Amino acid sequence: MAGILEKDQVGKREMLADYITITDAKSKPILAMIPKGKKLVNTYVRWQVDDYETPSITAQVDGQDATDFEDAARNRVELAVYCHYLRNSAKVSKLAEDVANVAGVSEGEMARSIRKKLEEMGRNVEAVLGADNESQADTGAVGYETRGLGTWITASTTTWSPVNSATYHPPSASIDATAMSSVTEAVIKAVLASVYAERGQTQTLDLICGPTLKRTISGLTQTSGGTDNKATTAVKTYTTPAADKTIISNVETYVGDFSTVNIHPSLLLDADGSDGNYRGYLLDFPMLELCWNQMPTVTKLPDLGGGPRAIIEAIFALVVKNPLGLGKFAATS
Repeated sequence: MAGILEKDQVGKREMLADYITITDAKSKPILAMIPKGKKLVNTYVRWQVDDYETPSITAQVDGQDATDFEDAARNRVELAVYCHYLRNSAKVSKLAEDVANVAGVSEGEMARSIRKKLEEMGRNVEAVLGADNESQADTGAVGYETRGLGTWITASTTTWSPVNSATYHPPSASIDATAMSSVTEAVIKAVLASVYAERGQTQTLDLICGPTLKRTISGLTQTSGGTDNKATTAVKTYTTPAADKTIISNVETYVGDFSTVNIHPSLLLDADGSDGNYRGYLLDFPMLELCWNQMPTVTKLPDLGGGPRAIIEAIFALVVKNPLGLGKFAATS
């Protein structure tokens, strides 16, 4: 007689580890760094921008009376944007909440659902800020949308409520679409030089960029190749001593002629397109504001018999005080 064999046992308990693991932990750098503006009290937000005249070196004739007077407000225009209204929801059945004992859900299925949906709402907001979405009004068929950075930082007028004057669009030199395989340090410098030409001062900027652009920038300072008409072997160099037995292949700050740029990778850019890995926004965060009417908020709804329910909502608008001093990397490959 063989006795009881494991393969024949009846009533074996299931071993289920008491945790639930999510590996997706995307950061939200724009949401973390953008200044908070005044409370949003209307679905339509407006503000003004102005610009200085081109310097004049024409001398004044002595003794000549002033007859012509300039309009010091003639460059002043109004910018505007609608708010953005987002909603997530959560619901579990009565038995799922009160009876079932689920591994890794010690706080209860509803509490975990709300916690998860709050995190997803933060990602949704970050995705809106980094997208190419255009602002729109609620029509009954589509909801209110604010304008994403991809559309704010453009060299041409947009379809809805365009910036009233081309004066306040970043120049084309501040927006580069060079494919990643052809990006050189000269390309980066050209964008920084254009941004400096608009702002007129050196400053510290932040580059929020997709992983391919981040990797490309890190590689620029480590590889050298041949010059025109001279075929040479590319050489990769490192600044760390070999004795350290550590390879550092990461650029977090780029110090150029006109700006110091802190670099932050993100996986939540161009969420409404397919170019997020190559996208990059060169930002002066004091020029941005996120105006909240309602930060991500949980509202519990009445249980109508089917189990507990809740919604998570956020209402906000992205204000770009003046787009002129911003830049963008907009490659598609």
